Amino acid sequence: MNSFEQEIAEALAATGSFEKDAALKLISVPPDTTHGNFTIPCFSLAKVMRKAPKMIAEDLAAQVKLPAGLSKVEAVNGYLNFFIDRGFLAKSTLDEIAAKGLNYGHAEPNGKVVCIDFSSPNIGKELAFHHLRSTMIGNSLSRIYKAAGYKVERINHLGDWGTAFGKLIVMYLREKRPTDQATLDSLTVKELNILYAAFSKVSKEEPGLEDEARAAFTKLEQGDEFYRTLWTAFRAATLKELMRIYDMMGVGFDHYTGESFFEDKIPAILDELREKNLMVKSQDLDVVMLDEFDLNPCLIRKSDGSTLYATRDLAAANYRMKEYNFDKCLYVVDLGQALHFKQVFHVLKKMGREWYKNMYHIPFGVILQMVDGKWEKGKTRTGTASLLRDVIEAAQKKILEFIDQKNPDLENKELIARQIGISALTFNDLKNSRLKDVRFDWDAVMSFEGDTGPYVQNAHVRLCSIMKKAGYTVPVAEADYSQLTDDAAYSLINLLAKKGEKILAAVKDDEPSVLAQYALEIAEAAHKFIHEDRVLGSAEEKSRLFLVQSTQIVLENVLDLLGLFPIRQM
Repeated sequence: MNSFEQEIAEALAATGSFEKDAALKLISVPPDTTHGNFTIPCFSLAKVMRKAPKMIAEDLAAQVKLPAGLSKVEAVNGYLNFFIDRGFLAKSTLDEIAAKGLNYGHAEPNGKVVCIDFSSPNIGKELAFHHLRSTMIGNSLSRIYKAAGYKVERINHLGDWGTAFGKLIVMYLREKRPTDQATLDSLTVKELNILYAAFSKVSKEEPGLEDEARAAFTKLEQGDEFYRTLWTAFRAATLKELMRIYDMMGVGFDHYTGESFFEDKIPAILDELREKNLMVKSQDLDVVMLDEFDLNPCLIRKSDGSTLYATRDLAAANYRMKEYNFDKCLYVVDLGQALHFKQVFHVLKKMGREWYKNMYHIPFGVILQMVDGKWEKGKTRTGTASLLRDVIEAAQKKILEFIDQKNPDLENKELIARQIGISALTFNDLKNSRLKDVRFDWDAVMSFEGDTGPYVQNAHVRLCSIMKKAGYTVPVAEADYSQLTDDAAYSLINLLAKKGEKILAAVKDDEPSVLAQYALEIAEAAHKFIHEDRVLGSAEEKSRLFLVQSTQIVLENVLDLLGLFPIRQM
């Protein structure tokens, strides 16, 4: 169904007084619905038509042909005010929800492919709390793009290559740990995390240790069999824990193609850069100059022959285009990497890859935690970052305490507490623009009131509870839409009608907060409807229960698109 704004703009254009696009820009929603559901000022026409705006509005009110779904138009002091036919809106919206279910508002497949690179943690370290942002923003965007009709390739570009592995190898051998296969197979990421932090501490006292690490990675890159065995064990230990955390969070990937995957694809990139005279020497480094774009040189290879992040990202981009023929490729990586991606994209441009225009860095701010009285980002290498698993466990514990007070006999309460806790962490991350830093405050995040995950989930639980108490569902044919035209019902239905446009708006700006704010609006309108319009036992029970059913369907899917768990009881 076209939006009313579009249809009003087309109707006004048909009068010859407005251009459609100009009318569309002027249409707004009055804060007071007694002045209409949509309004457009006629003042811009005064000079052209040589009439007072009041007369223009009155003439247009008599001329304009009302689109279906609008009950009337009024001219008031130079404004045209349009009123929605509430019964029409209820029928058209709720009938479509009943027909399409959870897919209501979703677009048909559009034949386009989007690659979304997200989470992408470093191997050898546990997921820190700050990894939540890339993971859950990317997870939500993957779901939203699918709802918008795209084929989505979810990619976890693991940091499983580079000097960091030289550090782990050096530290592992320095501590004379066993290297038999059984010991390597039993390694845990917690042990690796300790090794990584230990290297950071020891290297401050022994600067030469950094050179040892670089030399170790060079040997690894050159194919040293023993070092490859250690690297494989480090990778396997980390992946095991990563998969456990991802599964707990409801996050999935189609591809775990980390940096190491592109090792054999890098020579072709280097050869091409040489052949096109794009790679030059600068202080013993191989670089691509980007002066014409006012950018620093892009570092391609170190003096010892080791490759860098940019080298591997160039190979990865080339591979993704060949493998997936993407229409868009998104990199959900923090704001601090903006320069890196500008350099990579511009190197691709110089290589003649016109599809570089379809590659986008999706930046975001950082999670700030209180450390010694100051808000700051924790750092895994120094051991000051909160680990994501610890934060999840703490969130679960806090919610479990709440459940034990309110509903101690709840079945599967530990699982439900974990799902509410994870959803609370996720919603706190997604509710504001992704570019903003997120200050993490336990009391605010876990509250069941205000703009929080538990508040939105509680609205869904209340809807499910009403349906469960009713013990039956209402067929479309038995809903009387004339009973759903009061203010509370209309406000809720009007929100449900916007689901499709909200999905498209979230895709347009790569911004999950659009749907997070939409979820809050639905939750608030649902609570108000349930409070003001008694459902069970009322004369309008079937019609109102039908609206409850419809709202539950929409809210469940919006929660799912955000990556929240749409639980049914708490």
